[in-house]
Parts: sequence; C-alpha cells; structure tokens
Amino acid sequence: MQNCATRSDRLLELILFSLRDRGALCALVLAAYRVELTSLLDRVSSGSIGDDDDDREVAPHTRGDRAGGSPARARAEGRRTEARISEEDAFLIYDLAGCIAEAAGAARLPVVRRDALALREKAAEVHAGGERAERDMFAAGLRVIDRILDAARAQPSPRTEPASKDLN
Repeated sequence: MQNCATRSDRLLELILFSLRDRGALCALVLAAYRVELTSLLDRVSSGSIGDDDDDREVAPHTRGDRAGGSPARARAEGRRTEARISEEDAFLIYDLAGCIAEAAGAARLPVVRRDALALREKAAEVHAGGERAERDMFAAGLRVIDRILDAARAQPSPRTEPASKDLN
C-alpha cells in the first residue's frame, strides 16, 4: 500500500502534465468531436436525401394536365414540403456544436468557437426554416470541420519526450 504523499505527488504530477499539455488535450478532444460531427452530418445528409425515392419513382411526374419533368426534379419538388432532418438529429447536431464550442473555448480557439456557436444556431433553426435552413446548417457544419482541421495544422508538433515514468 502506498502512502498518501506518494499518491498526492503522482496526482500533482498528473495535473501539471495535463496543464502543460492542455493544448494537445484540447486538440485531441476537438479531433474526436470533428470525427463525430463528420459522421453525424454524413448520416443525416445521406438519410435525408431520398429515403422514400423508390415510392416517388412510381408517382406521376405531371403538373395539372401537362406531362414532363425528370424523376429527379419530381423527387426534389416532393421533398420541398417535408422536413428532411428529424428533430432528434437536429438536436444531436445542436448539442455537439455546443460541446465543440466549449472545447474550442478551453483551447483558446475563438474562430472555431464562433463557428461552432453559429452551427448551433443553424441547427436550432432547422425545423422552422425548412430546406434553406438545412443547407445553411450543413454549410456551417462543414465550416466547423474545416476550422478544426486548420487549428490542428497550426498546432506545433507534439513533444518527443516521453511521459513521466512515475505516472505508470
């Protein structure tokens, strides 16, 4: 059994190590959020575009008594009135954008934080705003992903010295 002083020293060393590498830890968290946001936006966009396309293929492509128009155009016209992104997905994006903003604030990355807060606003507007709000949300999400990547590229390379042997 270790004495209290040894455990306290290790805890203090861990805290100091964490504070010294705060930027690297925040970059790691932001990278994880970036992957999660990318995956979520990909899933939402692929699930929202044409889930019911097979049903629409059979629908007549007429306006009044005129026939014409492509099946793709008819599908696009049919989707205009539907909410393509579920409320749950919009909330997930909203929540994730808040987490990214917090991590960016801790990492002292105001541009990433600002764009994450803008994404959060766009996610909140999705259900009331329709298709345009959805496009704006996707654009804001891609902007956040780009900002996180830019911030990661701007970070200095990680130190080559090994972690303290006392922590193991």
